[in-house]
Amino acid sequence: MIDYLVKNMQNPLDDIKVDLGVDKPLWQYVKMAIQDIEVLNLLSLNPTHEPGEYPFIHVLNWDWNPHPLAEEIQFRRRETKEKLLTKLIANERVGILKFDIYYGAMDKNKNLVTAVMPNKIYIPIEDDRGRYLINNNINYQEYQLVDKLLYPSGRNSITLKSLLPIVISYEDASETSMSGYVVNSKVGMVKIFTTMEPILSCFMHVAAPLCYLEVFPILQFTDRISEDSDIYEYFQPLPETDIYIKGYRKGLEMFEYVRSILVMAMALIRKHKPETIEELRDPKWWVYQLSYYDNLVEHRGACHEMHVARMLDTISAQVLPIPDIDKRNMIALLRYVLQTEFDNVNIFSFENKRLRLNEVISTIVTAAVSDKLKSMFRYGRLIKQKDMESQLKFRPDMILKKLNSLGTVHTIDFANDLDYPQQLKFTRKGQLVA
Repeated sequence: MIDYLVKNMQNPLDDIKVDLGVDKPLWQYVKMAIQDIEVLNLLSLNPTHEPGEYPFIHVLNWDWNPHPLAEEIQFRRRETKEKLLTKLIANERVGILKFDIYYGAMDKNKNLVTAVMPNKIYIPIEDDRGRYLINNNINYQEYQLVDKLLYPSGRNSITLKSLLPIVISYEDASETSMSGYVVNSKVGMVKIFTTMEPILSCFMHVAAPLCYLEVFPILQFTDRISEDSDIYEYFQPLPETDIYIKGYRKGLEMFEYVRSILVMAMALIRKHKPETIEELRDPKWWVYQLSYYDNLVEHRGACHEMHVARMLDTISAQVLPIPDIDKRNMIALLRYVLQTEFDNVNIFSFENKRLRLNEVISTIVTAAVSDKLKSMFRYGRLIKQKDMESQLKFRPDMILKKLNSLGTVHTIDFANDLDYPQQLKFTRKGQLVA
């Protein structure tokens, strides 16, 4: 009987399948992180003034060298008229990722001038056992377990995995039409910088936002009341302004998503108070209105849209387990959020988890790119060449300097292949004990 039980006993954990994903070489993650700096080019897609030239950034001429010469891996220390002193870095196993940043910015006369900024970054290379040689030390990296889609969050809120955590919360809301028809729904809020705002604000710089959100013609913006009140309800956000939201009654009754867009639109219009239907429909007007500067400085209003776009980085977009069409950019992801119920996602299940390795190290570069973009966003179209130039130079040793601060990279403190000379030491009484 015991032999039968032993032979047929099954471990319930044997059937658990964890998708570890595909780990790319570190330099490829670093390349994707650096390319995200091109989000600055959105300025020309959201013009806020007369047509003209806009600052731009393009990263090109990539060159990955996994076997650089020792003299290529050095730091400039001091330069005199006769002599250039350099200091070789310690014993490292690294490759060099070189790239050029072609950029344009304004000179003192507000004319667009261009230049090229050469860059290189030292990328640590692992051996066949996954170990790194950094500063004469052997290091190893541990896997990090992260969420695929959602993070644990507070009540009535969710947090999506991305470069900047995408915090979404919901607030109950109720609106009444001019004929007394009551609509109850929820306003979806997203964290922009440090404040929570209606998600709909992220779509108002898009031409025909109701079409993009796929609620037109159930919901329409209009400046007059037509003779169709038998099938439509009319909502007036501002009592003294001829701006109305026209809602198809059957659509309002059937779709929670449509009701949600309606109550968000009502709240947004009340907050920003467009004076005419033309302003309501003008993307440029919204770009200025959504600016985070108290005094609206020329060409800076796009900071809202640029911040929203930067929330979704390339690496996060690739690993999010949702359809590709819904993660092409940040507003596509927010539309997916508005249209999706996440009740069936168990944030504590391993089905919502994944392991990552090299991607963790690349977050050092991702964070640096975010800081650089944040510094450039506040200038908008008027950023000067000197201000942009200071942000486009990457430290070659930026990864090596911060590698051990990640918490997932550790120095090996046990015997390894490099301590064999110590193992060969003997005394007359026997082997030395370290």
